[in-house]
Amino acid sequence: MNPAVGLVVALNAEARALIGHGRWQQAGGCLFRRSRLTDSTHLIVVRSGMGSKNASTASKWLIGEGVSGLAVSGVSGGLCPDLAPGDLVLADSVIQDDGNPINETREVSFAGVDKAYGALTDRRFPVYRGPIITVQRPVLSTGEKQALFTKTRALAVDMESAAVAAAAGNAGLPFFAFRAVSDPAACSIPHDLFDCIDQNARVRPFHLLKMLLLKRVLMSELVRTKRDFDAALEGVGRAWHLAIRGILPSLLAPTGMLDL
Repeated sequence: MNPAVGLVVALNAEARALIGHGRWQQAGGCLFRRSRLTDSTHLIVVRSGMGSKNASTASKWLIGEGVSGLAVSGVSGGLCPDLAPGDLVLADSVIQDDGNPINETREVSFAGVDKAYGALTDRRFPVYRGPIITVQRPVLSTGEKQALFTKTRALAVDMESAAVAAAAGNAGLPFFAFRAVSDPAACSIPHDLFDCIDQNARVRPFHLLKMLLLKRVLMSELVRTKRDFDAALEGVGRAWHLAIRGILPSLLAPTGMLDL
């Protein structure tokens, strides 16, 4: 059987930006799609839903399917002030922040990050490399983002990458993470607006309408958030098709292991 790479994404919109529309299958509580990366390498994409627990479940299912490496992608919050909506972050390490004083860092030691970074910069794509931090709850305010950046120097924040990295490390598999910035460091997302989406980032229409009627200022925030989210989806999709899709099999070769 040809080797397969497992790719975890939280949201349907993120998956669509990478692999387009298609029919999802279900097994073991996971929604997945299969496609080809190259003539000799398959891709299995799992749509996990948001959060570390869901990402861990998806990763373990992929490992059970016999994948030869794990990757994670999607949108993220920007922590570094230099990053704009749509800019790409390639993780050279993943930090797990579970609320304890000590953070667990998993270093990505393979040279594949250099290859991806070089391929994208050659195409003048806005790409950065550095740490990504995974948190247990959303980081929405500019103050929280600044504090987290000062503490960790992580470029971006998400809620899934560390869980996928941990599963890959425990299984002795290589790992790769790439994220596009949606909400930059200088922008806050109101909690009232975030509460209008569910675990799968689907809008709760009646709750949203109620919030917009009660707080009309949220309309401008909704428009900005949607614009930045679309820019992030476009960015991660362009990076995938320009470079990452073609080189992912080599990035996840056995020589590029996750150093725990």
